Amino acid sequence: TAPGRAEFLDVVRNLLAECVRHGVDIRTGTEATAESLRAEAPDAVVLATGARPQPPYWAGGLEHVVDVRDVLEGRAAPAAGQRVLVVDELGFHQATSVAELLADRGCRVRISTPAMVVGQDLGVTLDLETYSVRAHGKGIGHATDQVVTGARPGPEGSGAVELDILTHTTGEVAQERYDWVVCALHQTPEDALWHALKDAPFPVHRAGDCLTPRRAHAAVVEGHRAGVAL
Repeated sequence: TAPGRAEFLDVVRNLLAECVRHGVDIRTGTEATAESLRAEAPDAVVLATGARPQPPYWAGGLEHVVDVRDVLEGRAAPAAGQRVLVVDELGFHQATSVAELLADRGCRVRISTPAMVVGQDLGVTLDLETYSVRAHGKGIGHATDQVVTGARPGPEGSGAVELDILTHTTGEVAQERYDWVVCALHQTPEDALWHALKDAPFPVHRAGDCLTPRRAHAAVVEGHRAGVAL
């Protein structure tokens, strides 16, 4: 679990409890396909298929340039002592919580953002001050006004990544080397099922990130609207 994010599960627990209370048929471990949905012959379908990570244009397929999801789901595991750069273009918990997680594991972590403040939107949720205190205690470095413009492999066999980093306020470009680069970037909608159902004989609605990636409240609002419309 990412540090400071355990309460986020309350959203899931609350909505799941309401589904159970209202007798919703919940099926896990089942893949929904266009064919299986047509076979169900529903009166309507609401898609909430989410979004998937989108590698940055500069990543070049490098193995050690990964998404925050790869860290959270265990596919990428930077080791203690390794240098990790978290590239944050979202300004929210995705970058800061993963940075804390990696710092807790003994990694040397730095967050880079094109914004003027790391985690700028944490101020909206009143989390910025407490995060800043924890980050200082864990030795997490912050770099602002920076944009990654290129990446290439480090020395052969090292697995490292060498980056070109532009400071957009000055135009200066610096080269920095990290063992891992973890990206918190905008995602792309998981909308293949939506396209496959465009000619379905029943109405199909979308809610949340499969329409366009945003934050959890948008999915809740759109899901409610879809339910009311039905």
